[in-house]
Amino acid sequence: MISYRKYNHLTDYISYKKFAEISWGKGSHQSSCSFISWLDSNPKHTINLAFKDDQVCGCFHEFEAPVLHNNEIKYFYSLHDLMVDRDKVSQLGLKLMQDSILQDSPVILSGALGRIARAYKRLGSYQFQSHWYRKFIFPSSPIKFFFRNDSIVRTIQDSMHFSFINNKEQESIPNIIKIINSFNYNDQKSMEFFKWRFIQKDSPLTFFVSDEDNKNIILFSLGLKKIVPFLRIFSIKKSDDMVIEKMLKSVEIFASKLGIPVLLYTVTEDKSPPKILGYKPYREIPKSYIFSKKEKYYEGLIINGFSTDLGFNDIALNIK
Repeated sequence: MISYRKYNHLTDYISYKKFAEISWGKGSHQSSCSFISWLDSNPKHTINLAFKDDQVCGCFHEFEAPVLHNNEIKYFYSLHDLMVDRDKVSQLGLKLMQDSILQDSPVILSGALGRIARAYKRLGSYQFQSHWYRKFIFPSSPIKFFFRNDSIVRTIQDSMHFSFINNKEQESIPNIIKIINSFNYNDQKSMEFFKWRFIQKDSPLTFFVSDEDNKNIILFSLGLKKIVPFLRIFSIKKSDDMVIEKMLKSVEIFASKLGIPVLLYTVTEDKSPPKILGYKPYREIPKSYIFSKKEKYYEGLIINGFSTDLGFNDIALNIK
């Protein structure tokens, strides 16, 4: 018998963490104590759980996030990390998807592949534009990524042409707030979201690259996949193509100096991805979807990457 309920940190933590370790791996960010606590600290974040024999056998996450529709702030639910134990029950993923998608508020999903993508399409979701590119480089120095040394990161940041700061440096928080404000999410509810997304103690490590007047901005994170380190560009604000190209080159130099061989460009807001810089499309390109029962948000919609789970892939460098 399968039962369903919302995650409760007091009663479900142990069972959920065990499920996350089995599903994503013990070293994954999804199964880390700090990541789970960070998600739970947001009252607008929910983990929808499925149980069999009092053990978690499936989950689907959602959190409320701001988007822009015709320059007006709206709030959608952003879905992420659907996972099921197929050995225990079939069709469980579809049930969790239906429960999450068929709610009154619009929902978005940043990337889906294969059967999941086809299921969203069958449920009546609308596919919105997103870009999935990657680039392999030969780092200029041995890998420093695993040393988790903040002095190395700071030295590399300070050597960059543009401003490179990250959200684990307390002295950078005022500048990060200015960068966030430049995206035109200026209501109190959005500010609470950004405080959770970037400024809390356990918020995933995020780097902010900007020019002097914050007209051109890149956000990126660091992660691991099968022990290979990668850098993920997940949000971008562009007013000048040439400046952004120079910024992307600086990000590549940053990755090279840190010993990172893989760059990912996974954004939802850029209309012209960086084909000329050597980035190649994913072999299998994920699809991004929006579902809304009421108003159809087909035109004038801006979904920034920070309003999705892109960039959640955190590596806990020792940056204080």
